[in-house]
Amino acid sequence: MVGGTPRSAAVLGGGVGGLSAAIALAAGGARVTVLERAPSVGGKLRVAEVAGREIDVGPTVLTMRWAFDELFALAGKNLDDYVKLEPVEVIARHVWSGGRVLDLHRDTSKSRAAIASAFGDREAQGFERFCADAKRIYEIVEGPFLRSQRPTMGGLFSRATSIGLGALVGIDAHRSMWSALCKYFKSSELRQLFGRYATYCGSSPFEAPATFNLIAHVEASGVWRVSGGMVNMARALETLARELGVQIMTNVNVEHVEVRGGHAAAVNTADCTFRADAVIVNGDVSAVTDLLGGQRDAPARTAPKARSLSAVTWAAVGRARGVPLVHHNVFFSDDYEAEFRANFGARRRADQPTVYVCAQDRADHPEALESERFFSIVNAPATGDQPQLWNHEELVRWQEATCSTLERCGLTLAAQASEWTTPLQFEARFPRSGGALYGPAARGALSTFSREGSQTKIAGLFLAGGSVHPGPGVPMASLSGQLAARSAIAYLASIATSQRAATSGSTSTA
Repeated sequence: MVGGTPRSAAVLGGGVGGLSAAIALAAGGARVTVLERAPSVGGKLRVAEVAGREIDVGPTVLTMRWAFDELFALAGKNLDDYVKLEPVEVIARHVWSGGRVLDLHRDTSKSRAAIASAFGDREAQGFERFCADAKRIYEIVEGPFLRSQRPTMGGLFSRATSIGLGALVGIDAHRSMWSALCKYFKSSELRQLFGRYATYCGSSPFEAPATFNLIAHVEASGVWRVSGGMVNMARALETLARELGVQIMTNVNVEHVEVRGGHAAAVNTADCTFRADAVIVNGDVSAVTDLLGGQRDAPARTAPKARSLSAVTWAAVGRARGVPLVHHNVFFSDDYEAEFRANFGARRRADQPTVYVCAQDRADHPEALESERFFSIVNAPATGDQPQLWNHEELVRWQEATCSTLERCGLTLAAQASEWTTPLQFEARFPRSGGALYGPAARGALSTFSREGSQTKIAGLFLAGGSVHPGPGVPMASLSGQLAARSAIAYLASIATSQRAATSGSTSTA
């Protein structure tokens, strides 16, 4: 604040990252306006109405609730007063063709017992070693990576002086997730199960560094169900933001971010101009160049071959027969490596895709209902900017492949009404992404350092969202927004200080 007047900040995009940034900025004393192009905020947290019922059609897994606890505490509020979160006891049910089923539990001793029963004690011992290593990796990286601004190689080696070079080697970035999993598990099914965590980042377990095995520890530390659906987390963030005085405007198409004298200075829409002392862009990093009119210092776009996965999704109301379902269910293909060769190599549909199914009524009604809500996800290449690849006939083939995997694993979903979404629709919602849902894919040991951080080369312009550090996922997007707000608040303080210095040292000639 200068002379009692709050500094202004514009947040472009009302996803989880943008709303989190707005809350943190407002809590820090800034005057904040959120500009969202869609009819409502939430970003990827959204619902579709199918047969008159709301179905979550975005992220369905919530972990790391501490990220939201800390955000609400920053505003002097309690998360539990805004949204109800319930711990999920069965993290997920995993099913393979031939009828083999394995549940992972909130209680890791139960997971160990289930693995021992299904795969033998040697695999259960491998699971124990895997869990211990995943926890150790998480504990090493939480502070210097998840909670800090964009990590650098130099910072990594500086960190070695305090935690030891051996600890840095221990984050297991030199080999792929799959290579590491082969050391723990002889079972191809278990490698497949834990390798699937790479897809949480839109990546392949055959290319992502083994550091990403920490995701298994994150899930084991707690998966939460949002009462009323994940969209209620977005609604809670919106409520808190408005209480803090944040102005939220929807159906606003931002056309340009003005840069004056090397500083972000204003945001132009079709109807008006918003002056801003700081601007946070919460959108795919590839779209920022367009907003800046192709300025040289704009963040680089993600090359098409470097994009993460997109998805084909299916929201349905109907009835399930066969395998009993829990809230989160995964039905695996018979050839996991072939899936990723298809999606990342040939950039086409896999013949046998793995299918995730969220049975959204099972938490309240464990038994099958005559009519219940389902949401399924199949990984797809991020080719949403190539509409010729997504004609009606191709969508029918994706539908057939999805149902084939489910039926081979013993599940039949009879839909009474449904809605399908392809990378075409994701590209329309998140321009310049090609439909990629997670920013750039993680490939190799240095992929951690390739993501943009919150600070750009343009003063006063900051980035948030799943395509920038610390990465994709609902809690990570919130952390990105909080990091962007922290950078913006420091910047606003610096320009306030410089203006106060200029004022106190000036000479009037009036």
